[in-house]
Amino acid sequence: MSITDLFPPVSPAPDAECCECGTRTSAPVVVRHLVTGSSHGVTLYACPLCAPTLTPGPHPGEVVRKR
Repeated sequence: MSITDLFPPVSPAPDAECCECGTRTSAPVVVRHLVTGSSHGVTLYACPLCAPTLTPGPHPGEVVRKR
């Protein structure tokens, strides 16, 4: 047994910038997913205070890609 087995690395808390007020939050809320020219797209996040004031858009699982 190694030290890594006893103390596995812990990933940091999620951290994102609010698309409305620009503050960094450790509790991001997915607001919408924008499809771009690349295959990945961009996910926009909001802080818990701004999220209720924004209209949610499609989320990554709801986006239909044209073929």
